[in-house]
Amino acid sequence: MISYKIDINDAGMRLDRYVRKLLPNAKASLLYKSIRKKNITRNGKKAKQEDILEVGDTVEVYFSDEAIEKFSKTSRKIRGQFPKIVLETDDFIVMNKPVGVLSHGTGKKFERNMVDDMLTYLIHTKSYNPRLENTFTPSISNRLDRNTSGLILGAKNAEALRAANAWLRERKLEKYYLTIVEGRLTREETVENQLKKDGDKNRVREGEGGKAAKGIYRPLAYKNGYTLVEADLITGRTHQIRQQLASIGFPIVGDQKYGKKSARFPSLHHQLLHAYRLVFPRTEEFPDVSEKKIVAEPAGKFKEAMDALGFSAESLSL
Repeated sequence: MISYKIDINDAGMRLDRYVRKLLPNAKASLLYKSIRKKNITRNGKKAKQEDILEVGDTVEVYFSDEAIEKFSKTSRKIRGQFPKIVLETDDFIVMNKPVGVLSHGTGKKFERNMVDDMLTYLIHTKSYNPRLENTFTPSISNRLDRNTSGLILGAKNAEALRAANAWLRERKLEKYYLTIVEGRLTREETVENQLKKDGDKNRVREGEGGKAAKGIYRPLAYKNGYTLVEADLITGRTHQIRQQLASIGFPIVGDQKYGKKSARFPSLHHQLLHAYRLVFPRTEEFPDVSEKKIVAEPAGKFKEAMDALGFSAESLSL
């Protein structure tokens, strides 16, 4: 038998969800049966799978040491780099993701990703010790495509992660993107459609039965046949900005999936799309970020294109 003490990062979780995260290699049916048969208990007493765990509770697992080792998660080697940090508090970390880096790992082989970068940094600064956590791992709340750069919000503890996920779900965390499109967008456009996956092509298309998508697109400046655009995401669907702008005749520069190869920038092989601004909601739980606005200007190929077209930082809606 082994006993697990519930701390703040595990509190608020259902017992069945907790033991499934604790012993991910065990079949769910075995864990549910073990709860019913008192082989998994809460505070030494029979429990129900829907019981909500509280700080200070204990969860006892009456399995052999060999079974617990077999069913426990296998530790993975984290080989990230230090991320570029835009903001850090006791609860949150906002990072600036470069083009070409994944948001999450693929699980198949190591590729640089922002989750590993964040964990590498948090372990180095002793903000996170994986050996002291039963089930919780710091994570990110929003994801960006590999070739989209910009701001990613990470949470250091479970309470912050739950709050960030709720802000996104309830559309309280404002997310703004910057892009350059072909053509002259002369007025603000609101685009609403339904987007569905287009087979195995790793793209989306409009279609009945798809997920509702809404975005607001504001022109910031126009130069030489190109418009600098701010995108305000009301929903956050896969490839939403790329598909919606292309659907109204303004494909993103460099986006060959929804547009075409750029004549002005022939060496550009990715879309010019950058998550440049986050605005936190008013929150008493996390006063360090309440109503805080975070901005990260584009760099790399995006900055080069802005300079070549004559767009200045003053064009940005800051």
